[in-house]
Amino acid sequence: MSETAAGASASHPGRETASQVLLVLALVASVVMLFFLPFLFAPPAFLAALVGVSITSKSRRFGLMTTLFATLCFIVGATVAIWGSRPLF
Repeated sequence: MSETAAGASASHPGRETASQVLLVLALVASVVMLFFLPFLFAPPAFLAALVGVSITSKSRRFGLMTTLFATLCFIVGATVAIWGSRPLF
């Protein structure tokens, strides 16, 4: 099983890079979501995280942490926006 995963990543090194880039973009969108328009940045953040995880199986743990962080940022950002009378989207 590990030989298949190692062979797949060796034959497609661009997939690992694309996955990492998408997951980092999701993290950046999550941080922005905390301070500025949470409902605008939530869909791209979650979409980037899900696509980044589905590209390769090597980054699943990083993708899980990214998705959990995006969820937490969305909840906190939306709560602060509602209580602080900031625009939601």
